[in-house]
Amino acid sequence: MNVTDVEKTTVDCTDHLELCGGIREHVQAIVVAEDRDYSWATVVECLQRPDNGAATKRIIYRRPARLRSPARETFLRSFMSECPLLDPIRSEQGSYDSEYHLRINVDWERLDSMES
Repeated sequence: MNVTDVEKTTVDCTDHLELCGGIREHVQAIVVAEDRDYSWATVVECLQRPDNGAATKRIIYRRPARLRSPARETFLRSFMSECPLLDPIRSEQGSYDSEYHLRINVDWERLDSMES
């Protein structure tokens, strides 16, 4: 049996938020993981794997300070016209972020209060 590390698991969950309770649960998981031995370098490695486009957009949108590196700029340049929802279990209504090519369909004030 293969068991993944917490970084790969959070990237996988970011790609399929509908399977892990949505963005709210994901934000809580990241906050808990960051209080432990969470490696953003490992997250970047996971994001560089194929088929992590939506996860990459969601993570660097929400945590840009954690990815201040050439990798972040490379990710931004690689974004295509696909426009996933930030939280796929919520309404499709929301603003469009052209830098990240994401539909921002969550209330950040509520999520920010969870992180502090």
